[in-house]
Amino acid sequence: MKMPILVLGVVVLAAGLGTWGYLYSMNIHHTIQLGGLGLGVLGAIMAIGGAMMKTVSVGATKGAGQFSCAKCGAKFGSEVALTQHTKDKHGM
Repeated sequence: MKMPILVLGVVVLAAGLGTWGYLYSMNIHHTIQLGGLGLGVLGAIMAIGGAMMKTVSVGATKGAGQFSCAKCGAKFGSEVALTQHTKDKHGM
């Protein structure tokens, strides 16, 4: 869950619905009312999107450094890279 996007979506939702409700109660022009309602819908979409997004952990790199050289300790992301390193640097 991306909390800043979720909070921003809820704030935009509240502002849009508040604008719509205020202008609806004053019987102001319908186009402006629909603008407030559209802003509320946009806020709802942002809030849902923020709730559905995954957070990325800082420093979590998947796949990088899985394979390490037994001789020098160098780390590689694939076995092919490790094999090539071993052939080039260590002559095996």
